[in-house]
Amino acid sequence: MNAKRKVLMILTHDRLDCLRLCLDMLERADAFSKFDRVVLLLNGVPPRLRRYVEAYMAARPRVGWDVVEADGTRPAGLSHAQNECVRRYPDSVYVKIDEDVFVPRGWAERMLETYERFSARGDLALITPLIPNNAYGLHRLLTAFHPALKSEYVEKFGAEPTTEIHGALWGNPKISEWATRAFLDLDRANQMQAERVEPGQRWHEFCMRFSIGCICYDYEHVRRMGGALPPHDEPEWCAWIEAQRQTCVVDQSVLVHHYSFFVQQEWLDRTSLLEDIRAVHLPATLRPTSILGYRGPRWARLAKQIPGISKRRLGWSP
Repeated sequence: MNAKRKVLMILTHDRLDCLRLCLDMLERADAFSKFDRVVLLLNGVPPRLRRYVEAYMAARPRVGWDVVEADGTRPAGLSHAQNECVRRYPDSVYVKIDEDVFVPRGWAERMLETYERFSARGDLALITPLIPNNAYGLHRLLTAFHPALKSEYVEKFGAEPTTEIHGALWGNPKISEWATRAFLDLDRANQMQAERVEPGQRWHEFCMRFSIGCICYDYEHVRRMGGALPPHDEPEWCAWIEAQRQTCVVDQSVLVHHYSFFVQQEWLDRTSLLEDIRAVHLPATLRPTSILGYRGPRWARLAKQIPGISKRRLGWSP
């Protein structure tokens, strides 16, 4: 095993509901124990989320916690937070996930195992798992492993799946929900994926822009970029990777969930997808006997949207 320090970054902004599920899924997977440091990247978080993070860390003193603050801007705040973490922990391997990424058991081990396999390469850029709500991830899943689901996709949405970053998946939350629900139970989905991945097929190399909500990279990669991640985050980062012909690797043996891109969020918040992910993986954390059942948070999200929807329909806002 590589002797480099292993650092997990968890990037959060304002979705406490997502962050709770993200942390609960990490704990379910015993992921914290696989890292020397677990760093919360707080990008302009509201007071309620900050209090939750502080209490969560205090209740788990054995984890090597740290916190990095950023100003809440996007994308500059995202890059600043990661760069500060890299500055504090140089010569390390970094795994970064967003607050709305939910991982299965074995995820951390497989991400680090993939890094071990490719770490000696001088052109290694980013490592990622398969993610259904991700154009590149869904394209790989449907075209390489799940032909029946690909046929269903074409029938339902009238087009072939594409790797285009701002294509149909990005702009159509119905595709996003369908993709996540197709693999909703991560334990079952990962077992099924392990059965479908043939010898020699686990790792797939590529060089193109993709959504970087769950990635692994190392200090050498940052150093090759000039010692810091670019201020415009994903677009500039992936553009550099493509221009320099660096290698990204997807581990096709592991699936994780990503809840939503910002253009999908309002529609997905009207669904029970978050609660259903929790119900499948963490049923003991639900309170089904409450007056609204475990779908209560969905109704709370809907209530928050009513003023904005009303204003738009009345023509009071653009």
